[in-house]
Amino acid sequence: MFILSFFLYRRYMLGEVHYGGRVTDDFDKILLNTFCRVWFGDNIFNEDFMFYVGYKILTFKAVTDYVSAIDTFAATDPPQAYGLHSNADIT
Repeated sequence: MFILSFFLYRRYMLGEVHYGGRVTDDFDKILLNTFCRVWFGDNIFNEDFMFYVGYKILTFKAVTDYVSAIDTFAATDPPQAYGLHSNADIT
């Protein structure tokens, strides 16, 4: 019960209050709330959970391991990591 309410409040605070107040388009708000439902739930505790292919939650014991892993990240993310079509990268 605690975890359910914990994530429910987090989703509301991030999707509706913090960022939602700055989102003016209704479809963008729906997308933001969808991301919050997918990313903030019990499923993030599963070993195989990934935000996107190759974007998993890091679980290390030492800060240096986190820093080393972060240093291997790409400088830019593909549009698919945000649920966008690959054509979103065309500028």
